[in-house]
Amino acid sequence: MIGRKKLTLPYEYNENWIGGTYYILNLIKTLNLLDDGQKPDIVICYKANTPVDAIEKIKYPYVSYVKMDSLYNFVVPFINKITYLLTGRTFFEKELPIKTIDNLYPVTPGIGLNNAKNPHYWIPDFQDKHLPQFFSAKELAMRDKHYKLVKKSNKPVVFSSENAWADYDKFYPGNTNKKKVLKFVSLLGDSYKALKIAELKEKFNIAGQYFIVSNQIWMHKNHQIVIEAMKILKNDKLPQFQIVVTGKEHDFRNPDYANELKASVKESGLDKDILFLGFIGRDEQLQLMKNSIAIIQPSLFEGWSTVVEDTKAMNHYILISDIPLHREQISENCQFFDPANAVDLASKIKVAAVNGVKVVPINYEQKIKECGQTILSLVN
Repeated sequence: MIGRKKLTLPYEYNENWIGGTYYILNLIKTLNLLDDGQKPDIVICYKANTPVDAIEKIKYPYVSYVKMDSLYNFVVPFINKITYLLTGRTFFEKELPIKTIDNLYPVTPGIGLNNAKNPHYWIPDFQDKHLPQFFSAKELAMRDKHYKLVKKSNKPVVFSSENAWADYDKFYPGNTNKKKVLKFVSLLGDSYKALKIAELKEKFNIAGQYFIVSNQIWMHKNHQIVIEAMKILKNDKLPQFQIVVTGKEHDFRNPDYANELKASVKESGLDKDILFLGFIGRDEQLQLMKNSIAIIQPSLFEGWSTVVEDTKAMNHYILISDIPLHREQISENCQFFDPANAVDLASKIKVAAVNGVKVVPINYEQKIKECGQTILSLVN
């Protein structure tokens, strides 16, 4: 009798890149919707300080856990950090206490691959190539060395979009890696629907109708254009509304960025019009998104936007920056705007605030099924 296929997933809860955490959780949720006979055995490799309760809540029936103790001593992590910056790989690698690591995805720095069978790298995007001004010279060099290491390894690579695949071939020509695109989906569940929107609005001082921006406060997320658009609309006689901003308020490339945005809001007299809520609970975020006039996604660059997938999954409407990735990701229940043109965004916000939005039903279940089959193809 043929046993279940196996999939090994590294997992870390990281509020500074919550999209990466949601990525793994959504992979597991997607696999949990497959027929029982198709569900693989999943091995979760997690760090000692990472809680796994979010995975346990999914109730996936065939899951086991292996703890990765990365705290060898204070010297090893320091050396690994330096060598990764210099070479794109770590000097010391941790051999997991597993005889054979089956179908490791995604490969993460520090895990030894000597006993790894069919490992896959994951490259979400090449933001560093398109927006190098948002990265330090050291980080640009580190990323380039990592991509060259991926090319040299000749191991399979998974991309989050057709755009990223094309970029890899453009920036690293002559590569012979096997390549696959995995367009992840959002599985939201129903728990957020139990939250009462009136109570959430009272909790966060939301006065009435609102738009919502749910991105981490990073420079490339382009929050400033939303502020500029609101400056334009400030003196228009419009129905009252606010802009609600959620997300972790820390950009390691510019630690003062969130405070700079808030200062800009205050200087413009928009304190009551634009609300920064910080990092809030996932269910709270989803319920606020669902009950907004529309979601605003102003980003200058994305790999495959969780915000956009959330919008599609809850069958809502989004005002979205006109970049190639967004054109690949969504075509219904959306209005595109020039991410460098605040007047364009202001006009889109104005129309939505006055007339509302019209949402058409989409078959998101089909996207989930397609994603599940793509994940399975990694372990075949």
